[in-house]
Formats: sequence, structure tokens, C-alpha cells
Amino acid sequence: MKKITATVMGFGDRGQIYARYAKMRPDLFEIVGVVDPNPVKLEKAKREYNLKTENCYSDPAEFYRKSRQCDAVINATMDRLHYETTPPLLEKGYHVLLEKPVASDPRELLDLERAAKENRRVLMVCHVLRYAPFYRRIKELLAKGAIGRIKHIYACENVAVYHMLSAYVRGKWSAENACGSGMLMAKCCHDLDLLVWLNAGAKPVTVASVGVRGEFTAKNKPAGAGTRCLSDCAAEDSCPYSARKLYIKNDVYPFLIWNDLPGRDWDGVELPLREKLLKTVSPHGECAFADKDLVDSQSTLVTFDNGSTATLDMLGGVSRPGRNMHIVGSTGEIEGFLESNRFAVRRYDADSTGYKEETREITEDVSGAHSGGDLRLVEDFVSMLSDGPRSVSCTDISDSVIGHLLAIAAEKSRKENRMVSFADFFL
Repeated sequence: MKKITATVMGFGDRGQIYARYAKMRPDLFEIVGVVDPNPVKLEKAKREYNLKTENCYSDPAEFYRKSRQCDAVINATMDRLHYETTPPLLEKGYHVLLEKPVASDPRELLDLERAAKENRRVLMVCHVLRYAPFYRRIKELLAKGAIGRIKHIYACENVAVYHMLSAYVRGKWSAENACGSGMLMAKCCHDLDLLVWLNAGAKPVTVASVGVRGEFTAKNKPAGAGTRCLSDCAAEDSCPYSARKLYIKNDVYPFLIWNDLPGRDWDGVELPLREKLLKTVSPHGECAFADKDLVDSQSTLVTFDNGSTATLDMLGGVSRPGRNMHIVGSTGEIEGFLESNRFAVRRYDADSTGYKEETREITEDVSGAHSGGDLRLVEDFVSMLSDGPRSVSCTDISDSVIGHLLAIAAEKSRKENRMVSFADFFL
């Protein structure tokens, strides 16, 4: 396999994680450039990957003007920038590893699929959960017919209190006009992709979805609540959503909370400045009980053309975070919890009218985010570009379209309070 060279566009949390594969396998993958408007991140990338100054860009336009610099680009820009930044890369001849979600507009989504095909470039979407050993093992069993014909897939994403608050109540994805998508696309396009992938490519037929913002609303403000936790709130000491508890006492998600400070990296923000920012300008210091438009609970039901159904529940602000999955087939079922790294395979026993159960343990390395999926995805991307083998998890933009369109259809159903036909979303 030849070595693949890449530039990282967007050297934030996700971009930095994907780039780490170059440190694991320097014989196969090398980071040779970076594009990011933050000078601190540029300097960090330059230092960590020994980059030449001329290969560090603060503006994508500078990078586009140059002749092709490498084999691929890791596009880890914010969601709403994917449609703007990706076509010039494909036209320039770069293969692209694109952070999800791809886009929240069906026309933009299909435009990007078309651009990849017209330019004959790989456009792989970062559906990292496909690469978690937990889901890959389940996929392999389903492909072997271990539980017969799929009848129903139930999935539930339980979003932790601290994650919900830091990303979807106070953070970058706190409102649809800020991040360019609703909660399902922003948080659960992973899970909708799994419903399609595990169902052997069956096509959705109808989609129905309901959702509410039931917890993080102004009507639930406790007595004495103010506008900011650290400045004018008399209820802060007893509030479970206190910014002091989350970001000062426990330092939750510092790479999200402090990542966009000009001239600084997230781990270089000292405590006095953190307290000052939470008291004054940081959105993470604002009261959590705010009337915004992202839901904190949503359920989606899908019917497929193979006669199966699927349900996805998104529950925001739970005590124990994680992902549940229960797949019922014609001859058995598979049920598990991702974060436990084990699942059960059950088969009906006609002689006893009971069932027999086997427990499968994941013994592979599952360290890192997404239960070990992140760097396995980059490994597959590099292998594909090197004409090496592709794993069962491998995806390109065409594989990602249906899962994304499911999120768009579900949002239409929720907002219009009706069941929608999936065929309407293929323009």
C-alpha cells in the first residue's frame, strides 16, 4: 500500500482526532497541510505534524488557488460549511473524508453526490459508528442470516445531561439557524445511517416523527433563576445544569467549551478567565432553561420496502448515556448496549417455547471516541485510496444519502405533524 498524504480543513476536535491516524501509521498516512482560521490551531498543527509554513492556510480560498498539494482532504469544518467547501476540493482532484452531517438540504446532499461521481473522487462520510466493533460484529452476523429476515430494528440514543447542555442547549448546535439542522441531523444521522446499513440496504417507504422540547424551556425555570449561572442566579447552587458544576468544578468537554477563543487553544484557558467568560459572554454560562428550537426528545418510525420497520428514539438529558439496539428477525433477535461492548443473540426454541441465548463480548480495542470507530474509519479511507481492501463498514457518499434523507424526512414529518412519503425526497 502506498502512503496517502492529506490536508486537514478544520483543525478542531474532529479534525485533530482523524489526523492522529498519521501518528499511528506514519508508513501509510501523512498530514502535509492544514486549513483553519484560528492561528493557534494552525500553529498547533504545524508543530504536531512538522508542516511547512506555506502549507498552513487561514482561508480555504488560499488553499483552492494552489495546485493539488496532496491525495486527500479531511473536511472537518462546521456542518453548514460542508456544501460550500467540498465541491472545490472534488473539482481540484482531492479525495475527501467529510465529517457528518453532510448537509441538511436534499438538493445540496444530492449535488455533492453528483460532484463526487462527476469528478471520479472518493467522498467518504464519517459514519464512525459503522466502524465500532460492536456494530460491525452485529452487521456481520446479520449478513450471515444469524436471525433470519429482519422484521424490526429499534435504536435509542441516550444523550447525557452534560453532552446535551454543552452541545445542544448552550453550544454550537443549540439552534437550527446556528448549526443548519435539527436535532436528528446534528446528533443522530449516525443512528439513522445504522438503520439503513444494518437493514441490508432496504429503501425507506414512509417516515413519521414526533418530538418536543420538554425540559430545557423557560417554563421550567426554578424560582430565583437568572439569565447567567455565575452572575445573577439565586438557584444556581441547587440547579443540576449549573455552569459552575459543569465547567469549573468538573471541566466537562473543555474542547467544546473553550475551543473558539481567539488566540488560544482550549487547554490553555486558565481558571480565572473561564469564570469571567461564564459570567459575561460565553453562551455556556447562560441559563439552560431557554426557549430554542431544537427538541430534547424525539421518536421516529420508518417502514421499509422489504416489509420491515424501524424506530429511533433520541432522549436528551439522561443520567446514563449510550446507545441501545434491539433487532428482531424471523428466527431470532440481537440486543445490546454499545457502551457495555456486549450483545445477546437469542433464538426461539420451538421444543420448549422459550429461547436460547448467547452473549457476545467485544474483545477488540474500543478506546477513543465512538467506541473505537474513529481511527478505524480513517484506516479504511486510507486503504481504499491505496487500492487496499475495504471493510464491511466502508461507505461513500451514495451510501450516506438515504440516512441523511431520513433525517430530513423525519424533520418534515415532525414540523408538519404528518406521515411523509420517502420518495418525495429524491428530487
